[in-house]
Amino acid sequence: MWFLLILAFIVQGLGLQQPASSTVKRLPLQKKKIVLKSPTSYAKRILRVDEKTGEPVEYDPKPRVMLLDAKSGKYALKWIGYDGQEKTVVYQRPDAIDAVVSASVSRNAAGKYLYTYIVHNLASSGEQLGGFAVQNFTSDLKPLQISDVYVGPMSKNSEMMEGNWIRFGIFTTFTPPVNPGTRMEFRIESSAPPGMVECRINGGALGMKGVGEDMPQELENVLPGYEAWPSGYTIGPVDNLLTLSTTERKNYLVKLLPKFKELGWITTDTLRWYQQNVTRDELGEVYNRVGRDFSEGSITSEVVAMIRAITNR
Repeated sequence: MWFLLILAFIVQGLGLQQPASSTVKRLPLQKKKIVLKSPTSYAKRILRVDEKTGEPVEYDPKPRVMLLDAKSGKYALKWIGYDGQEKTVVYQRPDAIDAVVSASVSRNAAGKYLYTYIVHNLASSGEQLGGFAVQNFTSDLKPLQISDVYVGPMSKNSEMMEGNWIRFGIFTTFTPPVNPGTRMEFRIESSAPPGMVECRINGGALGMKGVGEDMPQELENVLPGYEAWPSGYTIGPVDNLLTLSTTERKNYLVKLLPKFKELGWITTDTLRWYQQNVTRDELGEVYNRVGRDFSEGSITSEVVAMIRAITNR
């Protein structure tokens, strides 16, 4: 009995009680901690101008934020309108959603890369998937259209400044909706090979139903922008990879391998093997091994696509 207890303590001390996972598990998209609060200071509104004095007649709009449902991220934005009645607009956060993005790459008959993205809206989510945006670094990109889905480029913003971004926006008429526990596929085509890029999603429908007048500016100011969209990494078209030398491609892969581990794209033991063999320029062996590692679950489809593209096979 005492021998077993001592052995257990030794194992625990050596950190052997939790062996490294032999299969991969993709990291869900990450969210920033954003708190919505009622404005602490605000201006009074001008109701009218007094006919006798010519002075503005002001009133207190009392803007405030009220949480309706934490899981679905719904809030009531309330204020007193110009008619003296309380106005309410319902706002839904874009980050009340938990999701995992997976990506794979194939080649079509014309030799172009076909990127397939699957966004899995996890069962723990509080809202439907509203859209998917992916970064790219190419001028040669063609999205594949989907009925009831808007597809188009995004304008530069403080959160998405680098490269180009394309967004798939799901209309409310889309049937069936991408509810928690379901998934949706998006595809783009490009002559550029896969490299590491960013991606984002938004939950729910963008915009709010109006009430006939603008809400106080101070209420609008408390609402988050693109920083509230859950974000992560995936693979996408990168033109620069076409002009890199073999050594440069190798160095690019070596630099990214630890990131693959962080994202849940490669297991610890498999990571070590690739680090050793890529560093030794054994790119042929690396290329030949990816299929087996993928079938065994020790690397993801993203790693397969990037290694095959970088080893120029």
